[in-house]
Amino acid sequence: MDYLEARDARDLPGLRLALTYKIPNPYGEAAKAIFQIKGLPFVPVAQHSTQPNEDLMAWTGHRNAPVAVWDDEPARAGWAEILMLAERLRPDPPLLPADREQRALVFGLSNEICGEDGYAWNSRLLMFPEQAAGEKRNESDTWSDLLQSRYGGSPQAVQAAKDKAGGVLRLLAKHLHAQKAKGSPYLVGGTLTAADIYWATLSIGVAQLPDEACATPGFLRKVWGRMGERLKDDLDPILIDHRDYVFSKHLRTPLDF
Repeated sequence: MDYLEARDARDLPGLRLALTYKIPNPYGEAAKAIFQIKGLPFVPVAQHSTQPNEDLMAWTGHRNAPVAVWDDEPARAGWAEILMLAERLRPDPPLLPADREQRALVFGLSNEICGEDGYAWNSRLLMFPEQAAGEKRNESDTWSDLLQSRYGGSPQAVQAAKDKAGGVLRLLAKHLHAQKAKGSPYLVGGTLTAADIYWATLSIGVAQLPDEACATPGFLRKVWGRMGERLKDDLDPILIDHRDYVFSKHLRTPLDF
């Protein structure tokens, strides 16, 4: 993928998408997948992990990725904002059902996967080394230290996060088993929706893709491995079957980042 720096992309027309440079950020992979399914070309813009990203901040108001910008419209950084932008720019194929009840279910499941205090929010806390309450950190793990300072990974929060993230995994598995009984491989209805894309792309941390599909840097495999170990008891095989089906039928591998 040929990235531009933010200072070179901000005055371009059309769709630009800030992505974490050379790192498979699951939220960024979700945004890329949505634009891919929609057939929406975009200019990839480099967001540099752990760096201040002053130019990106000055342009979009955000230091992190993904951030989508269409023409001169305000930047969109939330998962739902990016999804709705894609739905507006290219309505077909739809990733939100026309039926209002099913649409609400897709949004609800997507929020459980992507939203605050949902699966991704809590599972990232499980990337930190285990630590008892009040115990001083003594492990030389600068990446985990950075995550912990950024996301508030106290021992108490980590303990609660396992139950919260695991609860979302069990919820998704319940839906997939019910859908399988109806003859559908998807989370909602009989066609691909945004919820399927969000689970497929955000699952790559808890159940990592092989190097030939996702050439993940070693430090990230380490912290993702810690997450996966803590959630393995909640990871029903149907969740990975679903992920693999979505990638094989709808998305592209190897991931290009």
